Amino acid sequence: MTSAQNLLRPLSGSRFFIVIAFAFVGLWVNAQEPEVSHFVIHKVKKKETLGKIAKRYDIPVDFIFKYNPKAKDGIKKRDKLRIPRYKQKIVITPPKPTSSTHIVKSKETLWRIAYTYGISIDSLRKLNPKLGDTLSIGTQLQVPLRTAAERAALFDYYTVLPKEGFYRLTQKLGLSRMELEALNPMLDSIGLQAGMQLRIPKAKIDSLTAAGIIELPKPSLWDSTFVTPVVRLALMAPFRLSKIELDSLKQTEKTLSERNLTTVALDFYAGMLHAIDSLNKVGLSIELTVMDTENQLFVIENLLNKYDFSQFDAVIGPFTPTSVERVARGMSIFNIPVISPLTTREIQTQKTLFNTIPSKKTLRERIQVYIDSLDAVTENPCVLIVADAKNQQAEIALQKQFPLAEVVRPDERFGYVKPDDVDSLLTATRSNFVFLETENLNLITSMTSMLNAQQSTDRPVQLLTYYRSATYDDPNVSQVHLGNLHFTYASHSLEKRDTTRIIFDANYQKRFGMIPSRTSIKGFDVTIDVALRIATKRTLFSGVSQGLGEQLQHRFEYVKLPKGGYQNTATYTIQHKGFETIEVDPPQKQLDTLDVR
Repeated sequence: MTSAQNLLRPLSGSRFFIVIAFAFVGLWVNAQEPEVSHFVIHKVKKKETLGKIAKRYDIPVDFIFKYNPKAKDGIKKRDKLRIPRYKQKIVITPPKPTSSTHIVKSKETLWRIAYTYGISIDSLRKLNPKLGDTLSIGTQLQVPLRTAAERAALFDYYTVLPKEGFYRLTQKLGLSRMELEALNPMLDSIGLQAGMQLRIPKAKIDSLTAAGIIELPKPSLWDSTFVTPVVRLALMAPFRLSKIELDSLKQTEKTLSERNLTTVALDFYAGMLHAIDSLNKVGLSIELTVMDTENQLFVIENLLNKYDFSQFDAVIGPFTPTSVERVARGMSIFNIPVISPLTTREIQTQKTLFNTIPSKKTLRERIQVYIDSLDAVTENPCVLIVADAKNQQAEIALQKQFPLAEVVRPDERFGYVKPDDVDSLLTATRSNFVFLETENLNLITSMTSMLNAQQSTDRPVQLLTYYRSATYDDPNVSQVHLGNLHFTYASHSLEKRDTTRIIFDANYQKRFGMIPSRTSIKGFDVTIDVALRIATKRTLFSGVSQGLGEQLQHRFEYVKLPKGGYQNTATYTIQHKGFETIEVDPPQKQLDTLDVR
């Protein structure tokens, strides 16, 4: 976001001096007078004021008045004043400032600024007597001094119900459309939507919450106060532009149509650009520097030597483990955070490295909670474990939990299980849980097809796994079968189809001419989360304290690792249901109840 300098002219001449004099008076209000050792006689000079005299002798003006009562009526040249001197230095307790400065940003109105600081427009005008009806970008306004926590405490959050328009909200909340838009800038761009969370003055809705009329969801990072107006980011990605033959249209079209590092980088970059626009609309400016690593370590070395990375708040990328490890080592000198956005492989820890992908251990712990609950509420389930040679640890863990489970080993050469082996083990008298631990495409396609064919209303089957690999995204794996089997697993992302996502897809397609890919959404989510944490806490290291943040399709909650660096631990427990994926809670045991007689 660009801003123009249109600063208010500073106070000049006597007015400026009066302000300084009052400041000295205020500084000494809370000072207690120590024991006087002696007095000196001061002869007033031409144009000398009480403020200047007090400053010269390092005492409050009130102490001069105490020993020179006539000075309250004013002083003139050649007047003689008794100035007390003390045996010990006076301790001054400065008064806390009561106001701060707000610099007007693009599209801000009096309504928006007043409600941001929890005051009325009349109060804002009293603080700024020269304020006119129009605002210029860059104008400095005096506003109440409040911390981010104090400002956040002024508001609560209301969830818009289906079919609720501005008229109905006005009737319910007592706020006009102009006031709602001032408090919630996103209304300007996307309008009012069901499920949207609106920021509302707390005083307005305390009575309504007591009556149980409104919902108050937990505020998100979007609702926090920005303590820094500009966030400076660097993107290091393998665009490999030097490999694209621009003179050959066919070759260029082929390169950009295939899934490769170039298209991944471009998708991620597009998601970042869309995130930057969204952040600009809520008053946060993002300065982005883009660097092409070409997926070459020697190019990365050149970039590290070329740029002054101390100017950045964070570096996003590179995308591969080796590259991101090298950059993180380099950034440790400047203590600049480096965000690994895409790689699922284990990365060597560095003190400035932030890994956005939860570890396999974290995912196993998440699904284990679900499995434990499933085991607790299900009496004597029929459990089938299918694990290949690479997943023997998962098999051992499951056998410990389910000692009576049947273990079926797939054919090592072709990677499949005979249908008869599975059919004879499933039962119609108990719940059937099948754990499939593999990344082999043949085994996944054959097992999901087989289980789908063998399950029925009388013999339901639920498919689970400790680790869902990218193999499940292969087009040969039937999403219909996974939906029928209620396939359940832990994941670092969840594809939602709520109102926010629908609006995002429409705006993204309008801008770029295509539906956003998963990589584009990851670029959007990572940029939003990183920028908001920095904007609200000045650094990403401090921003970790903000806890859980959730965007379109990803959650972020970082923990500091013992050997250095930070790991995202926020995950979802996901279940396929029809053609959709939903988040599920661990099943809870139902308490027995008696009919009321």
